[in-house]
Amino acid sequence: MPQIAIVGAGITGLSAAYYAEKIAAQAGLDVHIRLIERQDRLGGVIQTEQTEHYLIDGGPDSFLTQKPAALELCRELGLADQLLPSNDQQRKTYIWLGGRLRELPDGLQFVVPSKIWPVFRSDLFSLAGKIRLACSPLIPPPSNRGEGVTVADFIRERLGQEVLERLAEPLLSAVYGGDVERMSAKATLPQLVALEEKYGSLWKGIQQSRRQPRQSNPQNKQSLFMTLRKGLGELTGALEKKLISTEILRGTAIQKILRDGDGNYQLQWPSGEMKADALILALPAYAASQLLRTVSGPLAGKLGEIPYHSSLIVSLGFEDAEAARGLKGFGFLVPRGEGKTVIACTRMSTKFSHRATPGHVLLRCFLGGARQPAVMDESDERILELTLGDLKEMIGLRVKPNYVRIFRWKNCMAQYDTGHLKRLEEITSLLAELPGLYLAGNGYRGIGIPDCVQSAAVAAGAAVERLKMGA
Repeated sequence: MPQIAIVGAGITGLSAAYYAEKIAAQAGLDVHIRLIERQDRLGGVIQTEQTEHYLIDGGPDSFLTQKPAALELCRELGLADQLLPSNDQQRKTYIWLGGRLRELPDGLQFVVPSKIWPVFRSDLFSLAGKIRLACSPLIPPPSNRGEGVTVADFIRERLGQEVLERLAEPLLSAVYGGDVERMSAKATLPQLVALEEKYGSLWKGIQQSRRQPRQSNPQNKQSLFMTLRKGLGELTGALEKKLISTEILRGTAIQKILRDGDGNYQLQWPSGEMKADALILALPAYAASQLLRTVSGPLAGKLGEIPYHSSLIVSLGFEDAEAARGLKGFGFLVPRGEGKTVIACTRMSTKFSHRATPGHVLLRCFLGGARQPAVMDESDERILELTLGDLKEMIGLRVKPNYVRIFRWKNCMAQYDTGHLKRLEEITSLLAELPGLYLAGNGYRGIGIPDCVQSAAVAAGAAVERLKMGA
């Protein structure tokens, strides 16, 4: 019987196993699938915990509906009635700037303003910054549009320094945990680059995008953010339960991968080994790099070049509903120049229902990333002290939390720095020399849950197709 090995049982690996089973069954192909995870727990960075008063997602708390893969997967798994949109009627986000919280102006699209008048009414920008933004339609786009253009250069040259510092940088730091002075615009913001290439300027592209009829796409009528009623752990749990013919090996660390003369892959671990006709590595690129040194040195080298940053999530519960009265809406973001430890803070009990019992408040703070890699090494006590100190200044927090949970995710966020797309081309060429080997995860063409699910589906489909050809 043909063998598929999937290494890594986070959302990507679990999805790959699910799709491999589904596609093989549709093709009438009997396949043995092994899903191998070094940890005892499945799910990777998706981790949900339930306490008496709070429901906490320790990793990602939601996914974007603009990319349909995760939403469609939830529906396939029978979770449609558990889908929970954000409470958009209370959706307001603030920027901490100059000693106070300032509301984001209306009309943001792909982290940049799409409307002039909300910006002019906002106190987020100076008069000079507003005038610079208003002049953007009159400024021809720079001639350099290659992959060497950073996110910072892309935004700065088109919309001005203040839009970069006060809007784009804090938004992207909260999502990617990266440094906008290093991130590739073409790899990180492909929608914006595509709009500029299509319409000749970024501003024209944004305006044309706004004018397109929204009724043609039903997804535009739903919330931008979606989660599950019992947390995102419900998604990984449902995936595991749906696996029928997949053998799951927990607590199993692959030590070596070899490729034999027949093109099969030999996986070795302390207590066993297996031969696979197809191999899916659903791992961070650096972990895949380490395992592939004995298969292809050049491929391992290219994978090892993809940088990653760490993130730290601090969840705080309060039994006093007035504890965070200084924080309205969904939460706030902090620009790099403000010099704070907290990069972003979300009022989870407002953003999503069922995150805290009545009378309680749940906050979620994001630290670390490219700004503060050293914070990962601080003690829990010091991290809590720094977080509460920032919250005291920014939202007037005076009450001690009755619940604290700190999640550390080391090297979890891939960084698409300049040169990333060229590196992907080289990786694709090297993979072509290794039939039966597939890569999936957030290290390549998108860091969100929908991107991981999509990459898993593509890898699973390619793996099954290879087995069909050899059947």
